[in-house]
Amino acid sequence: MKNILTPIPPADARERLMIAALDQFTRRGYAATSVRELCEAAGVTKPVLYYYFKSKEGLYLQLMEESYTRFEAILSDLKSYSGSARERITNFTTGLFFSYVKQLPLLKLCYSIYYGTPQGAPYFNLEQYYDRVLDELERLVSEGIKLGEVKDGNVNDIVWTVMGCLNITIEEQLCHTNPRIDGDSMKRMLDLVLNGICTN
Repeated sequence: MKNILTPIPPADARERLMIAALDQFTRRGYAATSVRELCEAAGVTKPVLYYYFKSKEGLYLQLMEESYTRFEAILSDLKSYSGSARERITNFTTGLFFSYVKQLPLLKLCYSIYYGTPQGAPYFNLEQYYDRVLDELERLVSEGIKLGEVKDGNVNDIVWTVMGCLNITIEEQLCHTNPRIDGDSMKRMLDLVLNGICTN
């Protein structure tokens, strides 16, 4: 009896599938993208996709899980920044903005799944990204108040005001080919806010 060996997938096949999935899901939508189209875009066969991810759903979930792991690593780096409360809030917010811009296709996918029409994508808690940012901003503002570097006030109001600067700048990048505001604009808006709430 002949021994049939399963061909070994190309070394970069997994990464090519992840790149193809992000591109196809973002441009076509999750439901409209077939396994065949994913494999064609990645230059692999269906068995290779099934080998690494079991299914289109598995590929999508892996894409989301790895993106969240990278997001947590970015948060960890931004949290380690030292300086005054004002400097830490500014660094955290601008750092997040520039990390989002580097991953704009992924952000577009998350927005389309979260805000768009149902696409049949498996559930992934997209709200955890937003909640983690709010938690970190709350920590920074609360620490600033305790240190006397931020005026005593409603922490939530301050957090949402800072978050508003970040959100509107991100959404401008998502919605316009030539965004009318950018990271520098956001920093100026943040300065207006921080001038009113910081003691230094």
